[in-house]
Amino acid sequence: MLRLVVLLISPLLLFGQGSLRRCYVCRSRGEDGDCKDKFIEPPETIPGLPVPAHSVSVDKQPCSSGWCSKILDGGGKNQLDDLEVATERACMQRAPSDDKQRCAYVKMSNKEVFMCFCKGDLCNGSTRLLCDTRV
Repeated sequence: MLRLVVLLISPLLLFGQGSLRRCYVCRSRGEDGDCKDKFIEPPETIPGLPVPAHSVSVDKQPCSSGWCSKILDGGGKNQLDDLEVATERACMQRAPSDDKQRCAYVKMSNKEVFMCFCKGDLCNGSTRLLCDTRV
């Protein structure tokens, strides 16, 4: 009986993992940060072995909404080339109301930031997101 239960549950676990969406999750400021643009994907790690030092601050995490974001916080529209730009990559808690990928300047905490959001596995990892159309 136990074998039958395990056999029935195993395909469900495999199917569930195949539909899992992930996002890069990190935040850094300036040229030396791991999260910045020109983003370099962190190497895959082997369970049980130490994590390389430079990849500790960049993580690939499951994202239940399937929507990822990338935020550039540089102090204004004309300052995104500034060395003090903070870059943040994360999972969005919910999809945008219109279900469309895009980039735009938005207000967050009384501050204007450049934000892109996209749908797909690790879609927020590229320097130029697939959804990099400004509105």
